[in-house]
Amino acid sequence: MMSEEPTGETFEKAISKTAILKTIISKVTKKRMIIIFTFIIILCAVVTAGFCEYNSVYHARTIEAGMGFSAKDFQKDRNSSGYFTTDSDIVDESVPGEYIMRLRKGWFVHKVKVEVVDTIPPSGVPKSVSLEINKSCDAAEFVERIEDATAVEVSYLEEPDFSRGGKQEVKLLLTDAGGNTAELTSEMFISQVVEELYVEAGSGMPKLSDFVIEGEKAGFKTAMSTINYDRPAERTVEVLVDGLMYKTHMHIVDTTPPKARLQNISSFTTIPRKPEDFIVSINDVTEVGVSFVKEPDLTFVGEQEIQIRLVDEGENEVIETARLTLREDTEPPVITGAEALNVFIGNTVSYKKNIVVEDNCPEGLELTVDNSAVDLTQAGEYPVIYTATDYAGNSSSVTVTITVRPQVYDPNEVNAMADAVLANILTDGMSPMERAQAIFNYVTKHITYISDSDKSNPVKAAYEGLNDRKGDCYVYASTAKVLLTRAGITNMDIAKIPAKTLHYWNLVDLGEGWFHFDTTPRKDHPTIFMWTDAQLMDYSAKHHNSHNYDHDSYPTVN
Repeated sequence: MMSEEPTGETFEKAISKTAILKTIISKVTKKRMIIIFTFIIILCAVVTAGFCEYNSVYHARTIEAGMGFSAKDFQKDRNSSGYFTTDSDIVDESVPGEYIMRLRKGWFVHKVKVEVVDTIPPSGVPKSVSLEINKSCDAAEFVERIEDATAVEVSYLEEPDFSRGGKQEVKLLLTDAGGNTAELTSEMFISQVVEELYVEAGSGMPKLSDFVIEGEKAGFKTAMSTINYDRPAERTVEVLVDGLMYKTHMHIVDTTPPKARLQNISSFTTIPRKPEDFIVSINDVTEVGVSFVKEPDLTFVGEQEIQIRLVDEGENEVIETARLTLREDTEPPVITGAEALNVFIGNTVSYKKNIVVEDNCPEGLELTVDNSAVDLTQAGEYPVIYTATDYAGNSSSVTVTITVRPQVYDPNEVNAMADAVLANILTDGMSPMERAQAIFNYVTKHITYISDSDKSNPVKAAYEGLNDRKGDCYVYASTAKVLLTRAGITNMDIAKIPAKTLHYWNLVDLGEGWFHFDTTPRKDHPTIFMWTDAQLMDYSAKHHNSHNYDHDSYPTVN
């Protein structure tokens, strides 16, 4: 269908719309051109800035292993504030190689390359090595304090002879991860004996073959028999093998735990207990210490398990178990043997003699004697109180009376005592001289000398010599007198002329006249038995007139 011809009005409208559209298009084109031009300017600026920034860093650096580096090393301006990001490679400076790092600097992140190289040869200090014959070791054992930034491998330039005893030179090659090398010369000593030997304590002396690995002729230089093999110790042992002297280390060790036999205990509460109370026997070659793993509860009534720790000198430990059964103690001790006592004035009393205290728990039992009211210097009757107390605090007491009275010395009692002595020292058929000798020997051997000034009663003195067996010269002479008299031997008392000190002895007549008979001991130990007057006077003159007497007051002495 044909379109209608536009009318005049319609045409004018169309022309008007076209003009408006051109105007709009014209305005839009100008803005677009401005935007495009602006974009181009910005793009050029960015490209220019990026180019400048790219040229502000080093995109590849080479560093020596172990020398270290930082982000500043990649920036041409070291005052710039750049840093490596976390997605950079982790650099091991001891391993040569290439590593990619990401360097952030401002708005830009630069990808840079780090090359770690090793150009410095390694160094080390040679170390001597001692080995047992036919044993080998790594080449690294011959070097100490290796210095290099990278890993170093040590190898032999020439393989040592590990089967030959004595000293050898060892040549070594050190090679680092960068391929740098260095040579070292060390020393090796090959021993024909073991480097160290462990000997169990208590096993006795080891054999020579325990030390010598290889050799035709060997022997100990160390005196092995003088070493104590029962206690842990460290010893250096010298062994001569094929003409070479070797030193080896011997360790005497205790690796065997102690063994013990324990006993169970049934007792009472509160009584202290030691670990040793539970031990019957311990078997170990070294000293063993014992202790409780946990202290027992001494207040617990009933049965409890006790663990005992045993540790020997080798620090070997074992724990053994026993049982402790406790019950309360309510029974007081019983005192027997407490009876009335009689004592002479001036004598001493053994209050606990014949006293027996019994208790269901004898451990910790204590007996006390209260004799504070007793006066042994005054005649009278005094109370003595015995008190027994057990560990639980149960106690009982017994009171007895001690009567203190004057000593009355009865000649008949003294004679009876003398007769009893003579019955033991004299035999039928003895000659008078033999009888006198027996009496002299008895008095000198059975009486102990003490200083005593009471010389008023010969019966008392003889009693003290025969009963107490102690006294001074007056006691010796009085005792000899009663024994000689009861033996039927004629005798007489004799005394030194008074001077600074008095002295008493006897005269004896066996039918051949009077002789001196002095049983009192002296410092120079003379045996004044049946001495003539000349003998005694000679001795007296040499000893400060020890036996000077009034010759006119006594019969003539041979």
